[in-house]
Amino acid sequence: MVARRKKGVEDAGTRGASASARDERARVFLAVESDRQLDDLILHRLALPVEARMNFLRRRLPGGGSSL
Repeated sequence: MVARRKKGVEDAGTRGASASARDERARVFLAVESDRQLDDLILHRLALPVEARMNFLRRRLPGGGSSL
């Protein structure tokens, strides 16, 4: 007969190992997801027209024009 455990009850020795493995998997998943989102952001900004991407370089002039 198989001994069943109550839900949420774990041995002290196995809890630490499984918790640390779970934490490591979560860290790896978050790192991969963060890299993917950064790649998406870069691709999104590169898809914008040059005027929108380089807006921070322009300085407005008093007469209504702009210069680099």
